[in-house]
Amino acid sequence: MKSLRTIAAAVALGLAASGHVAAQAPKDQEQLKPYLQVKPVAGDEDMVRAFFTPSCPYSKLYFQFFKNLAATLPEGKRFAFTPLVNKGDGVPFAVAYLAVQRFYPAYTANFVEASLVGVQERHINIKTWAGIYEVGQAAHIPVSLPRLVQQNQAVLQADLNRTLALQKRLEITNTPAVAVAGTYIVTPEFTAGDASMFSQLVNGVISMAR
Repeated sequence: MKSLRTIAAAVALGLAASGHVAAQAPKDQEQLKPYLQVKPVAGDEDMVRAFFTPSCPYSKLYFQFFKNLAATLPEGKRFAFTPLVNKGDGVPFAVAYLAVQRFYPAYTANFVEASLVGVQERHINIKTWAGIYEVGQAAHIPVSLPRLVQQNQAVLQADLNRTLALQKRLEITNTPAVAVAGTYIVTPEFTAGDASMFSQLVNGVISMAR
């Protein structure tokens, strides 16, 4: 679908210029604090974001933890899955996720899970709109995702620009990564991949940020 390539082409140039890629080690890991800290991002003060990519096995490993976290956040906190926009997984997937988030928010967790399973177990190519359609069907999205994107390109381009700006401000370069209050970034690297310790660290940072 030629018209759907407009967003992807524009952002691919921006990604190449900015150097954003997935699966890099977090910056300043030599610091003593078990999290990264960035200048606060306005508008994210109450947010807990789980950045993910469909091809990341650790995003899949921690998916259920993130779902449980969303259901048990303290009052006043909001949770959101957020795709790390990168060339490896393709811009179309990020745009499709943002379409689900905007127009069918009740299906976002379904779509995340379907994308993780689709890529890692079923080997679906989510760089293509045919692959994205297949993931959308697996997630029971009640419309065709490629058509939904095509019909809402302008608003989704704006959503994508905001997502790119957010991941740059938060300095997110690997997944999974949890951003708390637009300031604190936690990744499994800080606990050497220990799932229990990662859970404790994330909850501790959320409590600290109240």
